[in-house]
Amino acid sequence: MDPTLARRAIESLRQGIPPTGLIRYFTVGRESEINALEGRFENNKCGALLVKANYGSGKTHLLRFIREDALAQGFAVSSVTLDAKSAVRFNRMDQIVGAIWRGLELPTDPGRQGIRTIFERSRRQIQEGKAKNNGQLFWNSLTNDGRWDFSEALESPAMFIALRAWTCGKISVQDLVEDWMTQPWNYYARRKYLYQELVEKLRKYFRDPRPEWKFYSLTDGIFNFQMQDYVQSWDALRDLDKLVRACGMNGVILLFDEFEDVLNNLTRIDLQEAAFWNLFRFYSGKQFPGMTFFAVTPEFVDKCKRLLMAKGKWDMDYNQFKALPSFEMSPLEKPHLEKLAEKIMETHGAAYDWEPDAVMKASELKRILSTCMSVRVQDRVRQTIKEIVKALDHHLES
Repeated sequence: MDPTLARRAIESLRQGIPPTGLIRYFTVGRESEINALEGRFENNKCGALLVKANYGSGKTHLLRFIREDALAQGFAVSSVTLDAKSAVRFNRMDQIVGAIWRGLELPTDPGRQGIRTIFERSRRQIQEGKAKNNGQLFWNSLTNDGRWDFSEALESPAMFIALRAWTCGKISVQDLVEDWMTQPWNYYARRKYLYQELVEKLRKYFRDPRPEWKFYSLTDGIFNFQMQDYVQSWDALRDLDKLVRACGMNGVILLFDEFEDVLNNLTRIDLQEAAFWNLFRFYSGKQFPGMTFFAVTPEFVDKCKRLLMAKGKWDMDYNQFKALPSFEMSPLEKPHLEKLAEKIMETHGAAYDWEPDAVMKASELKRILSTCMSVRVQDRVRQTIKEIVKALDHHLES
């Protein structure tokens, strides 16, 4: 391993956290889970999966592993941490879509995040005429042979207007598009402003035949991701998958962490019900054709049913919860921790140009692992990582 990369890895491992970019390298055990995930990627299977593990037992690590593996296999990925207190509520699909835009990563643009990635890639594809998977036919249909006056290639009229405005290349317009798409709720009372900035002032680039009132009327909802049970939010998610595939990638994978937020921070039962229905929509694969992964505790489904029953919601079809596909992660055992320790020692040696094996006795390593095995399972892996790095640091400084 390159010394610079190794030192960066050790800095992260000192906190008990495997470093971004090296998640696969520091993933040990759980071969069956990993094989199952990679099988889903290879088959490009739509729908969703519950990733079950107790707090601190690897849910987030596995989501990070999925992210790295999916990007390496040519998928676009967006990671979303649910937090109802910070406007990322799962009952509000406009907030979820905004969070997905903010977290979007493309395999072709490592290190960059946000809706700019796919819009800029689409702009280049349109200009250069080098669409891969769907051929130039998709882009000709999307832009109506460059006229941009009408298109059925995208389902969301807002997505069409946003991408059309983006391709004009004006920085101020692109900044507005990014802010609107990532925080659409801030513009529900500013529909006329969006029309003026994204349509009226850009007419030298295209001709839109629709009358002005259509753009900010309450019934048409062209600029609204919330109306009619968030229909345009779902449309925009499907359009994202279309753009990603037309740009030559394999599709979109969504990762939702802290999904227990639906139970803990949504206090009203009607909001929780709406969140559950959104979960079922992702699982059906009809509203969104990509893959979705939800990190939950093993008791999540039972907690949901108990909550609904306690609040008198007997008309909910509880079989839908039972039908949710899932797998529960197996805990790491001592042989897995031994393998992890070997990887940490190799990395520490590469980072500081020394040979830990020649200094750190096998008995000391065995004692550290035995002590860590007595720690509760939720904290075991992180504690093991921190203790091994601490011991190696001590030997290096001695």
